[in-house]
Amino acid sequence: MRLGVGFAVLAITSLGLTASAHAGRGAFIPPMEIELGHAVTGAPDGGQIEATQLMVGISWASLYPRPTPIDVSVGFISTFSPADDDPMATARVTGPEEPDDVAAGGYIDVAVRGAAGRHWRTWIGGRGEIMDHGRISALGGAARASIEIWTGTSSSERGALLCGTVALSAWAESGVREQPNGGAATFVAAGMGMRVPLLIAGH
Repeated sequence: MRLGVGFAVLAITSLGLTASAHAGRGAFIPPMEIELGHAVTGAPDGGQIEATQLMVGISWASLYPRPTPIDVSVGFISTFSPADDDPMATARVTGPEEPDDVAAGGYIDVAVRGAAGRHWRTWIGGRGEIMDHGRISALGGAARASIEIWTGTSSSERGALLCGTVALSAWAESGVREQPNGGAATFVAAGMGMRVPLLIAGH
């Protein structure tokens, strides 16, 4: 269910982008940052638990079309382990399509700009999160670094407003998360991301 929410957000974004390309249709897309990656968490038995990590958030750097020394984003985060027929897999499957290890919640991320050029920049920051594991909620945090290729855009014509940043990024992070069975575990994650600017289009 929670996994479906994350993909629904991505689907709505894609549909909004498509609709905005057709004249005469209204559309609203907030300034977002969308990131998808692979996370590895230490297991209590000394092994590793692997999961896909999805983040979708509203971001200041996605709204502001010029260089900015700081970025603040707030949004949705989910981790989920796909079903695996291998009996040695760390993820246990409770149903034909539903993975056992699914968590979702909210996050806030604050980052400062590091080295940068005209159309590229790096970010160093930290994220705090609270994740719902079904029975309990758990806190987590991560230190992260990213690099992105970006360009700003700002225009207003024919009843449409476009303002913000279009970007592609690569990121990596390391952190700690409380576990549903008690205690805490460290994790590392890495992946790719994209920025979507604010779009408001009238009918």
